[in-house]
Amino acid sequence: MKKNACILLTLALIAGMLTGCGGGGDKVVVASKQFTENILLSEIYAQLIEGKTDIKVERKQNLGGTLVCFPALEKGEVDMYFEYSGTAYNEIFKLGGSGHLSADEIYQKVVDTFASDYDMTMFHSIGINNTFAIAMPRAKAAELGISTMSDLAKVSGLRFGCGHLFYDRELDGYAPMVKLYGMNFSDVVRMDLSLLYDAVAQGQVDVIVVYATDSLLKKYDMVLLTDDKELFPAYQGAPIIKNATLEKYPELNGVLDLLKDRITDERMQELIGDAVLQ
Repeated sequence: MKKNACILLTLALIAGMLTGCGGGGDKVVVASKQFTENILLSEIYAQLIEGKTDIKVERKQNLGGTLVCFPALEKGEVDMYFEYSGTAYNEIFKLGGSGHLSADEIYQKVVDTFASDYDMTMFHSIGINNTFAIAMPRAKAAELGISTMSDLAKVSGLRFGCGHLFYDRELDGYAPMVKLYGMNFSDVVRMDLSLLYDAVAQGQVDVIVVYATDSLLKKYDMVLLTDDKELFPAYQGAPIIKNATLEKYPELNGVLDLLKDRITDERMQELIGDAVLQ
């Protein structure tokens, strides 16, 4: 996604919040992962910091996945990025066994673990739950009588498409999904996330893994299959930052909570859709 697209969208979103431009000599480094939503949110927070404080911002957008961004945060190569509770729970902390926990319980566990084990703060969720989901074209799902992931496991011969990161995830990725549900795909095709919707539309794959906030779900008339065995935990999102950075710049405490509960999944879909069209 082009950076100027992010800027146009975020200015519209946060125009009422900004109070002026920063001009000090201090700097924080705001990173992002490699997908549109995370890049967009990093830009939102970068602009909030610039507008609400005298801190300058260096952007390291599209840096990489969690296994790139989080080590960079630990090493002090970046100061903050936007993370998700389910990703932290499974991929960073490798806690597992999230099926019996509510979204709020997972979130609180993640917040507590960041604080106690890493001396970091994860702020309040902005309101989204960008969980992984398994999706199919609505017409095909109806034709095959599939509405849940257990239903999908009963049908053989389908082709599955996913991103590389999902394929490699240890607790909530492809292998755990196949094991839990007993799925039997005829082929697994790994590709860039941006290609998945076109691949399913062109009949190259039948089922894909998506994010719940994807703007293309409506465009391609996709149906999300119910995760009836609760493989995927909640993925509530918020910025994370080292406490040392907050101690140096205490004004960030208020700024990084400005979006608390302000963005729904539906609003996020709209923002991503607008960004993609820029």
